[in-house]
Amino acid sequence: MIMPDKVEVGLKYYQELAKGIDEGRAEIVSLDEVMDTPAGKFQQVLKTEETTTLEPGEKEYKFYAPGIGLIQDDTLKLAKYELPNTS
Repeated sequence: MIMPDKVEVGLKYYQELAKGIDEGRAEIVSLDEVMDTPAGKFQQVLKTEETTTLEPGEKEYKFYAPGIGLIQDDTLKLAKYELPNTS
């Protein structure tokens, strides 16, 4: 999955597009979530709602923290992370 450069609530994009195999779509539903994970508390978290035509009615939510990336996928939460040394 590649997050679009421009992020705003309501933006929809394909994550996978393989007809009949995987047809995942995501929509940005929030830009200001606050999430607690074992790795810490994150603010200004981006929340996506994912759907697929292969499983109508099913929804999955993922959460992305600025500068970190994916911090929660369904019930799985980020436990630890390390930022690159920039000095």
